[in-house]
Amino acid sequence: MTPTRFMLISGIVLIVGGILALIAPFAAGVAVTLVTGWAFLIGGALNLWSALIDQADRLWHILFGLLGILLGLSFLIDPLGGLISLTILVGVLFLISGAIRLGLAWAGRAQPAYWVLLISGALSVLLGALVLSNIGGAAGALLGIILGIELLSAGIGLVTLSRMGRG
Repeated sequence: MTPTRFMLISGIVLIVGGILALIAPFAAGVAVTLVTGWAFLIGGALNLWSALIDQADRLWHILFGLLGILLGLSFLIDPLGGLISLTILVGVLFLISGAIRLGLAWAGRAQPAYWVLLISGALSVLLGALVLSNIGGAAGALLGIILGIELLSAGIGLVTLSRMGRG
């Protein structure tokens, strides 16, 4: 299989996955939570294994390993609770990134990009506030919608690149 054909097939699979995630955002959000749980669990186990090898940072490896395992297990045992936790995290990240962009806009008031940063930052702060003010409603759909949009954009990008003959 040529790299171009592989990119085309991968892009189509990502587009289909993105459409499915947008059709069923709650199920996609739960899937994100389960994948995140497995990632934390595996990362925690690897950190504990690293504690056996690295003598200098053994305590940190053990602490982060146990934290990763606990987080992973909590997401896997209670995916709905994990979905809410991840939604809160996304809302907080929107607020923080928006506040940083607002600060950058304020610092660069004389720059031409001032308005772009100001509007972008304000929208992120607004989005973060909306997510955090309605955790129950946002948790049911937000992660699935974000996943769907990401899969669609990545898939469209791969299909476009494959059609351009790159790869």
